[in-house]
This record gives sequence, structure tokens and C-alpha cells, in this order.
Amino acid sequence: MSTIINARSPYYVKLSQTDLYLAQVNIFIYAGVFTTDKAPSPQYVLNQYSPTGSEYVVLEISEIIRDYLNTKYYEEAIDGVWVEIDYTLKDELGGTLTTGSLDYLAFDGFGYFNEGVNPRTSTDPTVSSYTPMVLQNNNTVYFVKGKDIRIPFFSEPSPTASSDIDAGVWNEADYYWELSNFNWELVSVPQVINDNDNSLDKIQYLVIQSDFVQTGNTVTFTSNSGNPQETVINFVEYCEPRYEPYRIIFYNKYGALQDIWCTKKSTINISTKDESYKANVMDFTGSPDYSLYDHNKRRFNVEANQSITLNTDYLKEEYNDVVEQMLMSEQVWIENDTEVIPVVLKSKSLQLKTSVNDKLIQYTFEFDYAFDTIQNIR
Repeated sequence: MSTIINARSPYYVKLSQTDLYLAQVNIFIYAGVFTTDKAPSPQYVLNQYSPTGSEYVVLEISEIIRDYLNTKYYEEAIDGVWVEIDYTLKDELGGTLTTGSLDYLAFDGFGYFNEGVNPRTSTDPTVSSYTPMVLQNNNTVYFVKGKDIRIPFFSEPSPTASSDIDAGVWNEADYYWELSNFNWELVSVPQVINDNDNSLDKIQYLVIQSDFVQTGNTVTFTSNSGNPQETVINFVEYCEPRYEPYRIIFYNKYGALQDIWCTKKSTINISTKDESYKANVMDFTGSPDYSLYDHNKRRFNVEANQSITLNTDYLKEEYNDVVEQMLMSEQVWIENDTEVIPVVLKSKSLQLKTSVNDKLIQYTFEFDYAFDTIQNIR
């Protein structure tokens, strides 16, 4: 089982040794197969001196790791990388005290303050900072009929997915946006997840064709790798023919893509800004005159931007965790029937609702489109 690094939070590596004076460190960061894709030369070479009398050095490596994570959409995303730290510890006279190597698996995730230093380092479910099989905090998944259901999971526990869905197909996918097809496994056949040494396959997605899924159906993930664990996902169908459904897609705290459906009223707004000047429209070639159809006031540098407001249906309180993580995500997209649009969250604050205080839990989100309406990419 890999030691996990959340690259959006600081990650500290402490090297200690009696009489330590200098730590010579080579850092390799790479995607792909652990045993074969490491570059011949390290990406970083560090010489770190021990503070006087301390006999240890501390490295904070998360920032340099993020340079090698490439979280894109509809392209080959690099959502996981291997990190190898080879070190030589020396005394004040230059003699070698010891050598060693540390290996990690890094994702573009983060930990919370109350989870402490270096959170989510373990894959052992008996440890409070363990990495779960299913890479989302909610056990209820809302879906829209005809739209594939996608559940992110971690492959290292080698989980098996079984379901009580009557018909349809499912499969594991390396990328969130892979579509279902009828060459996939029947849902009646348990889906066995095979782990490998490729960092790009560590986060995967169980993609389920939703045409045959009903409210109350479940998928159960089980694993006997290490300590036995089980996670049951419950499905709830959204049916709102009056409004066009939008799916919000974002990177969650585990570095995996997750979604929230907004099936209630949506509105799209457009705003513009410009500069203007008064043009001279007089014509002196004949008798002094001007055209009634020329613009005496003229616009230039016109820019246009669109924004969208989305409303969820009623949600279970457990979705507050999902909403929190969406608010803290650096990359968000919205999907409708025809396209996927990159957006920037305009709602910077949100009151989290509870069933005790608010009875029914529903949220409104505002997004700016992450591009100008007039194509001006240069």
C-alpha cells in the first residue's frame, strides 16, 4: 500500500540521524509505471544542512509535486504521480552516515486543519487518516436517467463492486468522462477492480449506465486487502422534466472528479463592458454635411462575459461535505446535454444548511464562464 501525499496541503518529510550535518537529497517525480517510468536523472537535487544541534532536516515537498500534476478535462489527465526521495546523510567531516529511499503516491487533494499534519497517509481503514476505497464523502448518489453515473474510487484496496440493479452495464474507467457502451460488463456480474503499479490508474471511476437504475438500488464496494472494509452507495433518481439538468463536475479533496446535479431552475446572464469615443462624422468634400447613419458615439474594446445560476433539488444533509469541497475546488465544469463548460465559482460564501435549522436542504450556485464570450485567445 502506498503512502499518500495530498499535494494541495503541505507535506513534511523529516530525515534524522545522530551527528547529522548535511542531507543530500535527490527527488524524482513521475507519472506512469513505478518500476519502469522513472527518469534517469532527478527532477530536484537538494543540499539541506541540519540546524545546529538538531541532527535532523525537514523538507516540504508538496509545492514542487503540483508542478507535475496535470488535472485536465477531456484530455489525458495526470491525476497521480510517484515521488521518490533518495537521500545520503553526512556528518560534518563529509563522511556518510546512512543512505535510504522513500516512496510516495501523490494526488492533487488536500486535508482539513482538524486532520493534522500530513493527513490521509494510510490506506488502513483502522487508522483515522486512511484513504477510503470510495473517493467521496457521500454515500447517497443522485442521478438523472439517461446520464451515466460515475463514482470515483481508489484502486489499491482492489475492491469488488456488486449491485442489486436489475439490468444495464457498467465498467471501471481511467477517466471520469469515458462513456458507457454495450461491450461493458453486465451489472449482474460483480466488477473486480485490479490494481497495478501505474500512478495514472490509482484513481478510477465506476461508470454505470443509468437507464435501468431505480431509486433504492445500491452498489456495494468490498475489500479484503489489508483490513476488511465495505461501503454501500445508495441511488436516488432526479426526475424534473420542466428544467434542463446541469451537472457540476469538480476535483474533490481526494484529487478525484465528483459531481453534483442541479435540476431546478437555471438562468444565464450576459454582461458587457467597453470603451467609447466621439467620432468626427463631418464630410467636407462637398457642402459640409454628415450622414444620419454614421455613429457619432462609437464603442471599442467590447468584452462580453456570461454567468449562470443553478439550483439543486432537495439534498440529504450528508451533501454538505460535497458542497464544501466544491466551494474549495480550483477547477469546476458544468455539463448539459450538448457541452461541457469550464466555469469559475462566483459564490464565495455559502451558508451550510441542516435539516434541524432549514428542514429542506437546497442550494443555489452562481458561476462565471471561465472564458470571454468573444473569442480573444492570442
